[in-house]
Formats: sequence, C-alpha cells, structure tokens
Amino acid sequence: MNSRFSNVDRETDAFSRVGARIRMLRRQRQLTVEELASAAGVHKAHISRLERGIKTPSIGLLSRIAAVLSTTMGHLAGETLDKTQVKITRADETAPRFAADEPMEHRFAPLLHGGSVGSFEAFVVYPGPSSGSTQAQHGGQEMLYVLAGTIDVSFADRTERLRAGDCIHFPGHLEHRIARVGRARAKALLVLSND
Repeated sequence: MNSRFSNVDRETDAFSRVGARIRMLRRQRQLTVEELASAAGVHKAHISRLERGIKTPSIGLLSRIAAVLSTTMGHLAGETLDKTQVKITRADETAPRFAADEPMEHRFAPLLHGGSVGSFEAFVVYPGPSSGSTQAQHGGQEMLYVLAGTIDVSFADRTERLRAGDCIHFPGHLEHRIARVGRARAKALLVLSND
C-alpha cells in the first residue's frame, strides 16, 4: 500500500470519528442536537452533518463544541482519552463477602452501572437456590454469561439450564427467574441494556 494513501485514509478516518465522538458525548450529556447547535452557535443541520461524518468542523467550531461538551479538542479529535471513557472496577469492589454460615441468597456486584455508563449496565450475579429465585422483568435486553456453577433461567413456558461457559440473551420484557442449581455457588456476568 502506498504510504501517501494510507496517511490520507488515516486522516479521513480520524475526521469521521470526530462526529461519532461528538454524538456520543452529546448523548452522555443528555443534550439534543438542537441544544448543542444553539450553544455552539450553529444550525442543528450542521451538527447533524458533523455527527454523521458528512462535514468536518473548523477549529473554531470544534473549540466551541468541546467547551459545550465539557471536554477538549484533543479528545474530540481522538488524540486524548476523556477520563470518563475508561472505567475500571477493581476486584475488591466486586467480590461479595460471604460468611461461612450465611445462606447463599442472590447477590449482585456492580461492575459498570449508572447514567455515566451509557446504554448498558454490567454486574456479577451470584444466584441463590431455586427456592430463593427472584423474578425479573425490565426494558432493554439481557445477557447472562455463566462463569461458574450451574444456573437455571426460567421463562413462562420453559427453563434453560446453563453451565460455565454458556451464554443466554433475551428481551428483558420477558418474565424470567434465575436460580442456582445444586449446592455449589454459581457466578455469572449479567449485562443489561438500557435501551
């Protein structure tokens, strides 16, 4: 590949990602296209074209958009990371403390959650026994990936048995229950979309 073309491709790709970053940050800040456009002093159609990668912003406009979105031009241009983009939850924050004589009921350990995460939340879940299963129903989608043990996911018309390494995905509006099978502790990664 000719290096001249690869540099052009990289620059074009960087410009197209500016719009995606603007859209992502605008949504995280819960701003409409109209609100961002008004605060930056441009028409909403111009912001829309920027977000879709049809147009590239001038330095002045990029500076104004960065100020409105409480970030830097470097971040919008992809040269730096915004501190809020990378989230780390340390192991000692997610490991529940089980007492030896404590009944093994449902426990949830949040990995990523809250408004700053965006369109999904993630937890480590330690399901309780069948008799202590919890029924759930919510918007969005649900994904459960079994890390250890055996888990039953029960729906109105059937139960799916999952073992370590198995993964299930379904719409959250379906009534469902999750429960550990057997005496051994079970552990799963639970991801919920907020859409």
